[in-house]
Amino acid sequence: MQNPLAALEQNYTTVQNQVNMLPLDCNQVERDGFNAQLVAARNAYLSCLDKAFRGDDPQVVALTAQLKQQTQSIKDDVQNMGDIAKVLDQITTAVKTASNLAALMISA
Repeated sequence: MQNPLAALEQNYTTVQNQVNMLPLDCNQVERDGFNAQLVAARNAYLSCLDKAFRGDDPQVVALTAQLKQQTQSIKDDVQNMGDIAKVLDQITTAVKTASNLAALMISA
């Protein structure tokens, strides 16, 4: 069984690490985009800290697996940080998944 809260935490810390490692030649628009995704990832994680997920919910299981895969993609893509737009797209996709997962918890 995958732990949804752990997946949200991993997503948040991964995005935070990537924002902290932004290259010096990153422009302000790119930096603002990364920071906006960091805030969204943090909000998804923090909104679920005091709540319990239903581990048997198929949507929770599917979104948790999807989020773990997307978070790994961020880690892999950041190795080739030359394409900042691609990394930001990966982060945006993962953060949307994290928000969807958190919404399942909040609405329960």
